[in-house]
Amino acid sequence: MPNSSGLAAVRTASIGLVLMFLLCCHKSFAECETPRFPAPTSHSLLPLVDSQFYIPEGVSKSSHCQYSKAELAQYYFWGLGLPAPDIEKAFKFARQSLKSDKWPYELALLHAAFVIKGLDNSISKVEAVRRFQREILSGDALRRDKALATLNQLSEFLPRVKTVADAVYLDSALKQPAALVPASGFKLTARANKFLILLADDNGAPGLYWATALADDSTSPHLVFQRRASLGAHGAEDIRQQLWRFPSSMPLSGVLLSRFIQSDGSLFESRCTATVLAAEWLISASHCLYTPNGEGQLQSLQFRIDSFSGSIPVAIAQNNHRAMAISSAWQHRQHHPQDQHNGQLGRYSGSDIALLKLATPIPLAKHPKLAVPDRQSVWVESLSYPNDKPFNTLWASRCRSTLWREGEQALSDLYVLDCFSHAGQSGAVLIQRGAGEGQIVGVLSARIYNDSINQPVFAAFTGALIKEIRSIIAGEPSSVFIRMPINSGPNLAEANP
Repeated sequence: MPNSSGLAAVRTASIGLVLMFLLCCHKSFAECETPRFPAPTSHSLLPLVDSQFYIPEGVSKSSHCQYSKAELAQYYFWGLGLPAPDIEKAFKFARQSLKSDKWPYELALLHAAFVIKGLDNSISKVEAVRRFQREILSGDALRRDKALATLNQLSEFLPRVKTVADAVYLDSALKQPAALVPASGFKLTARANKFLILLADDNGAPGLYWATALADDSTSPHLVFQRRASLGAHGAEDIRQQLWRFPSSMPLSGVLLSRFIQSDGSLFESRCTATVLAAEWLISASHCLYTPNGEGQLQSLQFRIDSFSGSIPVAIAQNNHRAMAISSAWQHRQHHPQDQHNGQLGRYSGSDIALLKLATPIPLAKHPKLAVPDRQSVWVESLSYPNDKPFNTLWASRCRSTLWREGEQALSDLYVLDCFSHAGQSGAVLIQRGAGEGQIVGVLSARIYNDSINQPVFAAFTGALIKEIRSIIAGEPSSVFIRMPINSGPNLAEANP
């Protein structure tokens, strides 16, 4: 007769194995059901860069989890990971995700983008554009920025054109002239001698127009659809737009983390924005190397490119270059933190440029160009990491600039901006676009407060300053920039919290 206790043990073990299998399977199935892309109401637009969303059309043949068709549509629209964006492939998977010819809620904006591109005709182009307009003008900043991000990604798939004066109309019959200055836009369709085009209005929202003459345009900025400061605005207006990934047309930027030991032994941290100039070199603001009162001892500097939701270039993400030590720093020799408080604003902001050397080089396909601002071109663009926004998130501004004060000797000319800035944006570069690609023309310094002005100011490059910056990068002596001590050591770890 079999041992009953032995059979009971076998049964117990078998039940345990079955339960364990069911639990494991349940966990796997639950993971499969978890969307990899954030919901439309989420504060994120794209998956986290660490989510391993890099394998097209499925995790692997042996995996229980496969990407949904809607996820694959977004995956190819945004071009996550290694593959280049492919709107035709994105549309193919989007069509496969339809149920009873109904588009999933999470693909509503992509649906409108496919219609504008001409891949789908289930709604009119007019209605597709209205869908974007409603989101942009909703009054909700997150909805606005997600719609703008989708439009700017769509612009990668459309032919860029520039309108010609007196050749743009509101109607297809060409009877209602549009009072528009020549602007960058996108050609959608052509009928005989007229073209349907997509342009941004004064609010950065899209609009459909008809044109009878167009010119090719290869120099327009990546961020065509972006909210702009109101004409005649008093002071500075907050028009910042969140970005979830770096535009290919802008130099790589990140967070500059400065740590200090104060006189009472406490630790103080500040965060600014820094931009890559060369494989080992960054540019930022001199005041980011000091505490607000100028009394702290600089202990360490770190450059971080860990903003969430896919804004890290793949080469950097894969090589773990997200947090990099800075080995040395050079500041403008005339910069003194006390100048901000004693009224010497011309010298404080006119000397607010610093150069930082990375301990480990960053892979860089090309170096950004430096230039003197063109006083005839008032528009400048900037990417930065403001402290009043979600932690380490990337924000863009496109502002009008005006010469405020000419610099003396080695000091920069100072320009004021008509858009708002906040702590954390200091050190961001300003980009000017002329006949060619974007050029860095200065560094964001501070906001000026007095009885007549409350606006951000940036330190503009001069020919002499550009020469000095190039000398530092080449390892040559400079008469303008001096090396600043970084007292790295055990003191930082022993600091009071």
